Amino acid sequence: MRKINILLVEDNQTITKGLEYAFEQNKFLYASCSSIEKAKKYLESTKVNIIILDISLPDGNGFDFYKNVIKNKKIPTIFLTAKDTEDDIVKGFELGAEDYITKPFSTRELIARINRIILREKNNEINIK
Repeated sequence: MRKINILLVEDNQTITKGLEYAFEQNKFLYASCSSIEKAKKYLESTKVNIIILDISLPDGNGFDFYKNVIKNKKIPTIFLTAKDTEDDIVKGFELGAEDYITKPFSTRELIARINRIILREKNNEINIK
């Protein structure tokens, strides 16, 4: 079975620690970056299957990072953010994000949404072969 590599871009250490524990329990490989700059560097050298992306980061905006960097790489991305207005949610989907989850959130729900992406990607691989 192929290992799933998740990149978490989140500056809140409490959330990061909780999600790292959940990723370990689900046997996901993961890395976390607390800024856009660190995430850009990580993406230059590492293949990532899924990105969990906050919008409000210390060095920029997750929407812009998605639009300018991630979208071209075609990496399924879930926005995980406190920005919960309808306009923000719609913007996230219109940009092309896979999903949009607002904080506070359920870790089990996030894992279920990640698993849904993994299953779809696995089915796509089978259909291509």
